[in-house]
Amino acid sequence: MARVDVIAFSPTEVLEEPDVTVGRCRELVEKYPVTWVNIIDPDPRTLMELETLFGLHPLALEDSAKPDTQPKVETYGDVLFAVTRTIVWEEEISTDQLSLFLAKKYIITIHDKIFPHLEDVRVKIRRKAPRLLKAGPDYLCYTILDVLVDSYFPHLDRLEQVIADLETALEMDPNKVSIGKIHAIRADLLRLRTALRPQRDAFTTISRMELPYFKKETRNYLRDIYDHMIRVLDSLDTHREIVTSLMEVQATMVSNSVNQVIKVLTIIFTVSLPITAITSAYGMNVAFPGFNTAAGFITSLILMTGSTVAMVWYLRRKVWL
Repeated sequence: MARVDVIAFSPTEVLEEPDVTVGRCRELVEKYPVTWVNIIDPDPRTLMELETLFGLHPLALEDSAKPDTQPKVETYGDVLFAVTRTIVWEEEISTDQLSLFLAKKYIITIHDKIFPHLEDVRVKIRRKAPRLLKAGPDYLCYTILDVLVDSYFPHLDRLEQVIADLETALEMDPNKVSIGKIHAIRADLLRLRTALRPQRDAFTTISRMELPYFKKETRNYLRDIYDHMIRVLDSLDTHREIVTSLMEVQATMVSNSVNQVIKVLTIIFTVSLPITAITSAYGMNVAFPGFNTAAGFITSLILMTGSTVAMVWYLRRKVWL
């Protein structure tokens, strides 16, 4: 079920109303300089009301309702539409969509899952942060995007720790680290990289274009978000290279372990080869000097012992043993 929350504020007043109608949000837009409408899990009726009361373009609303829309920035008349991605780490790591509409007097955010970091922005508004209350919707938009990008870094730190633990386990015993686990982490990194890479281009558009939605001083802050986004992608690339190296190291160490086993078995077979040959010769049912006598038995023991010692000496001399 759709939930609509709204915060409207001026430099001296803050009004917050949870679980309201889209019509009520439109009323507050007419009364306050800045109005922030946050919509969770929108239904078709809510989207239709946004189109009717706020004049939002139906194509933008359609993209905001799709869960797999790639990050992008588009303009529809006097409204800026942006699609961004949040990182969600539950049973596995993935991304969720956060759509944003920016106009002269309001900003609308739409998302399916609860994005807890938005509460940090609400707290700043409730505490009447001077910079936030005195600025317009463009600075509020920057604050939301800044919180969004900053939320990536704890996930990246967690990924870094997971990779470090894998590396330690690999050094201790490569046989206990499955190639499937390493490949799963690499797939997660690739999924994040694919989802967030278009967002860098979207932030480039916002920070470099002369858009009427952002004041000149706000664009300086937007460039800082772009720099943080570059850091995020660089970190993902670095983690992916490390994981790829771990895959190669794991394959090499397992191969070396198998080769060591084969080496030991080969040495055992080689050392026992003279004994096998001599016992086979003495075991033939034919007459030869010493056949069925104690002297012949002693001779075979001497030959087996001597040939074995000679074989061990030769292997040690070649540093094969």
